[in-house]
Amino acid sequence: MQRNIVWGQKGNFLDVPTDCPQRDERLGWTGDAQVFIRTAAFNTHVAPFFTKWIRDLEDAQSPEGAYPPVAPLAGISGLTDGGPAWADAGIICPWTIYLCYGDTRLLEDHYPSIQCFVEYLERSSRDFIRCYEEYPGFRGFGDWLALDGSGRTDGGTAKDLIGTAFFAHSARLLSRIAAIIGRQRDATRYRRLFERVRQAFITRFVTGAGRVTGETQTGYVLALHFDLLPPELRPAAADALVRDILARGVHLSTGFVGTPYLPHVLTSVGRLDLAYALLL
Repeated sequence: MQRNIVWGQKGNFLDVPTDCPQRDERLGWTGDAQVFIRTAAFNTHVAPFFTKWIRDLEDAQSPEGAYPPVAPLAGISGLTDGGPAWADAGIICPWTIYLCYGDTRLLEDHYPSIQCFVEYLERSSRDFIRCYEEYPGFRGFGDWLALDGSGRTDGGTAKDLIGTAFFAHSARLLSRIAAIIGRQRDATRYRRLFERVRQAFITRFVTGAGRVTGETQTGYVLALHFDLLPPELRPAAADALVRDILARGVHLSTGFVGTPYLPHVLTSVGRLDLAYALLL
């Protein structure tokens, strides 16, 4: 499995992090890049590679602050906003390079771009709900290729749930980035923004019993991994996630959005055994 992963990386990391080398597409999809970047750094030395690509991504940023679905920008369906989990690569990728290499230069160089992106999320959300149902723009690709039985390519997890979860995550990352590079006032501001988005998420998507709207594995994974639940409700949400996995015969149903975080969540709630069972 690991050998296949390494060869998949070698086949796709030619100038930009493409999504697939075997068909006539081969674009720098932002969602694919942010999903794989931590693994990429584990496999090989990718700091120079992503330093260059993150520059491509900033070059493709819209005047409003949105990051597109692909970088370099190739005019995919006229989209300038890649939507939740795709556009968020603009902050997740620099943060991950910092985590892996301890280099703050990317954070400093791209801070204005990252800040512009989070400000865009705040402006385009309604009551801190990103990609709300009546949102006039692109609501994202959803939980792309989920196996949750919804019969839809974008999965069954609500797009406003995914959007709000990633809004909270990006706001929190920006707060941490600001603190690291010495912008304490910004760190406080974006920490407060995270708390407000988190509360909006709880109000809109979480019941008093710790159930997450839609009852999908991805919904529970995002709520748990991004720390979007009150501490007293985390055990109930974790139990609901585990029950769903077991009810499916120890199979995942997550797509692009939930799969990268699923083993981390299971490990954090004391189910390392189930994480390995899914992997194997």
